[in-house]
Amino acid sequence: MIQIEYLPLVLTGLSITVSILYYAMVLRNQNKTRQAQLFMQLYQKYITKEWWADGWELLQMEWEDFDDFAQKYDSVVNIDNFTKRYVSWYFFDGIGLLLKKNLVDKEMIYYLMGGYGAIWNWVKFEHIIIEGRERLQNPDHLIWFEYLAKEMLKIRESRGHKLIIPEGWGTYLESNR
Repeated sequence: MIQIEYLPLVLTGLSITVSILYYAMVLRNQNKTRQAQLFMQLYQKYITKEWWADGWELLQMEWEDFDDFAQKYDSVVNIDNFTKRYVSWYFFDGIGLLLKKNLVDKEMIYYLMGGYGAIWNWVKFEHIIIEGRERLQNPDHLIWFEYLAKEMLKIRESRGHKLIIPEGWGTYLESNR
């Protein structure tokens, strides 16, 4: 049996344990709340009319090879298209980095955009981005966009979902697949 003089020690130990457990629970809830807030910020960007209009315009682009792409869409000749592309690409790149650092939940991102958004954009522009990396000697350019698309594709394939490429994406894409 516990002697009466040890009771304050036992109660102190229990109160510290309860406090630690409570604090851990609060931190866990704060982390989930922050992730949800970040997700909603991404979601609000992703569901705008402008985002979708620009995105579908980009997916309809056509080119024969990298040089043809540059002649039609380089920042020097088509700043509007360049801006739309880089807003989209860097958005996906940022999400890929958040995903790599485990700051966003992979499943939530998949449900937001992984079904098609990130994957379609990567499939459409993969060869342009990779050749651009080589030509500009910038091997890290948009690596998190690539990471995001590949992670989303893994989830998609693990669920047995086939990736469907819409018609009208141009001869460049079809000739390289």
